[in-house]
Amino acid sequence: LERLQHNKLPDELTTPTPLERASLAEQGQTLQQALSQLSDNQRQVLEMNFYQEISQADIAQQLGIPLGTVKSNARRGLIKLRELLGDAVG
Repeated sequence: LERLQHNKLPDELTTPTPLERASLAEQGQTLQQALSQLSDNQRQVLEMNFYQEISQADIAQQLGIPLGTVKSNARRGLIKLRELLGDAVG
């Protein structure tokens, strides 16, 4: 009860089971395959934004490209990922 009072779940509720770990690994592999089908620009923007948690404005500055280009690449990449992952899941 004391652990729950500190907004922390007991370890048995947060530690994934072997089946959950296998499922997460499979999902990660599916995502990596989908990312590999994006253009280099789309993949780079999405990876910087999601994995490195860099804002789109900072990505534009780091890559030396207009913010609109970053936003377009992100949008097109997300649309393509949705299509690819929808096919993989569905």
